[in-house]
Amino acid sequence: MYWNLNSSDYETAKYGRRVYEALIRAGKRGVKIRIAQDGASNLSENEESAYLAREGLAEVREINVTRLIGSGIIHTKFILSDIATLYVGSANMDWKSLSEVKELGVVIEECPCVASDLYKIFAAYWKLGENGSVIPDKWPISYRTPFNFTTMAHMKLDGEPAEYFISSSPGPFNPKGREHDLTAIQKIIKSARKSVCISVMDYIPATLYMKNGNRFWPEIDDALRDAAYRGVHVRMLISHWDHSRKEMLPFLKSLQTITDGLPRYNGTEHGQIQVKIFTVPANEQQKKIPFTRVNHAKYMVTENIAYIGTSNWSGDYFISTAGVGMVVRQDAATKRLQSAFDRDWNSEYAKDI
Repeated sequence: MYWNLNSSDYETAKYGRRVYEALIRAGKRGVKIRIAQDGASNLSENEESAYLAREGLAEVREINVTRLIGSGIIHTKFILSDIATLYVGSANMDWKSLSEVKELGVVIEECPCVASDLYKIFAAYWKLGENGSVIPDKWPISYRTPFNFTTMAHMKLDGEPAEYFISSSPGPFNPKGREHDLTAIQKIIKSARKSVCISVMDYIPATLYMKNGNRFWPEIDDALRDAAYRGVHVRMLISHWDHSRKEMLPFLKSLQTITDGLPRYNGTEHGQIQVKIFTVPANEQQKKIPFTRVNHAKYMVTENIAYIGTSNWSGDYFISTAGVGMVVRQDAATKRLQSAFDRDWNSEYAKDI
């Protein structure tokens, strides 16, 4: 999304410098580095990627989502190495993401099947970063994927069989076959029979950044209410920090309130929605660092599916913002992600609303 790795303002910035220095070393030893980044968000001068380009260490393209579809940014965060190893997650190319912000991502090593599918998304970004680019009426076949919620791909994850697919938004960026990130989330929730656990920084059933006025956007909200009505236990862990929107809390309380009105099954069992607010602690020194000390993760886990994404959960992120989601069906993967959620849910940093 933006670059802020090469800082020396704070002691913990050293972790970002290590990543940046590794990129420079890779470029100098002849590794081909290509960077597709947002071109209109004004969040950063992106001086670091500009330096890499000037020194011939990387090729950089900027995607102006607003020019292409009217609004939006590139909010995607993934890294591909040799079309074999990959990272997908919530962390920006920012030293704060490595030391002062709580993030969550997935690394898959030496798996060309997954990496080549993710590369198709990168290739689409790269195409859209060309001068004067337009979104094609029909994406070429080479950008298409056969893998989605209906037809998952197969791989070995930690030596055990797993199914997966990669979702993406916004819709105009998606060639044929690619599951939209929103529909992936909705289908995962709909497929749950026992449990849905969600950890996201922001949750608001509305758009927030539309130029021509915002609107109510209940697509995920409705899916969660429907799941609870079916008897599913929904737990939501939402971040609280200095920049949280005050309107978020009433929407979350609205979700939680429906529990008492849900039907009972077998006389006593019924679904429910529970919401907690998660606050990352900060000492006096940490409080001086801007835009830090927040749970920035974006993931969901059910009894049989793990989802790790790059988007916050409000309408804009699925309508006009570029993001991806990694969906895995495997017992070991879901147990690992569930364990991470339960640790945070039961911690002293999570409080009832």
